[in-house]
Amino acid sequence: MIVFTMGRQASVMPKTYYNCPISEEPVHEVLPRAADFVEFFCPTCGQFRIAKTAIGAVKDMPQSEREALLTAARLNAQGGVGIPFISSIH
Repeated sequence: MIVFTMGRQASVMPKTYYNCPISEEPVHEVLPRAADFVEFFCPTCGQFRIAKTAIGAVKDMPQSEREALLTAARLNAQGGVGIPFISSIH
């Protein structure tokens, strides 16, 4: 379990493991789960977000195309200081 402390309150969130949709390595999915995207921390790809609607399509793409999507998202991420976001595969 992971404990997040905010001021005096602490909330407990269970670890949930998935495979990275880009590298296929085991990663940890992080909140917000209620949003229209999923945020990943991958040892190879780093931190990035991907739209829930794009995950299935990305997984069916060749590795080189998945990496190109992440590279493009990194370039679009607020000058490199924002979190890369893959919003679609088009």
